Amino acid sequence: MLRTIVLFLVLGNLGFYAWSHGYFRAAGLGPTDVAEPLRLKQQIHPERLSVSVAQAPASAAASAPAFAASAASAPSALPGATASAARVAVTASASTGNASKLCLQLGPYITVGPAVGAALRAAGLTPVEKKQALNPQWMVLMGPFPDTATLKRKLGELQRLGLRDGTYTPVTDRPDYMPGISLGVLATEAAAQQELAQMQAKGVNSAHVVQRNAGMKSTFWVLDDLTPAQAASLRQLGAGALKEKKPEACTG
Repeated sequence: MLRTIVLFLVLGNLGFYAWSHGYFRAAGLGPTDVAEPLRLKQQIHPERLSVSVAQAPASAAASAPAFAASAASAPSALPGATASAARVAVTASASTGNASKLCLQLGPYITVGPAVGAALRAAGLTPVEKKQALNPQWMVLMGPFPDTATLKRKLGELQRLGLRDGTYTPVTDRPDYMPGISLGVLATEAAAQQELAQMQAKGVNSAHVVQRNAGMKSTFWVLDDLTPAQAASLRQLGAGALKEKKPEACTG
């Protein structure tokens, strides 16, 4: 019985295989053909079918050229960035060059300013003159005298009075009071009057108090944008040419 069932199953599978693969199509037996020609025959009113292409939104169409232009210009941005970086580098280099330059000044000078300016110009430098008002000072003064002979005679008198060396000195830097003798320079008029009283007590009768810097200005020579080589040339000038002044950094 079991063999019979197995035999029928095998025969049934073989028959299904032959039917599905079209071996019985000549006898009018076989599966329905679903190939493309058959699908076309099964269409209902195919002429009514139409295909339309959807229009892209205007904003998208407008953005496309812009994007293309941006993409096209992207390579040229690099040279621009490089040029900008080059300008920054040049500016930094110029700043470094300026930082290496110096500003030096000489002074103050009261009476020898013109001579120092001439010496600087002779050395190939271009000094700029700057004037500054002198702070008020008061001086106990003998003189001014009519001549240097009178000056020497008065110096001898002070020596005979027993005044200590350094308490009096000839005036050398205030033309309005030359030739004369300074018995002291004080910051206030009251202090100068007190010093005068002390000198009179020692026998000095011809002295008086004057405002030492009245209407006077000192001279500074400013040398800006000096290269290191120019600064070295300036420092090589002798003390005689610079009248015992040393170059100092500019104060403004």
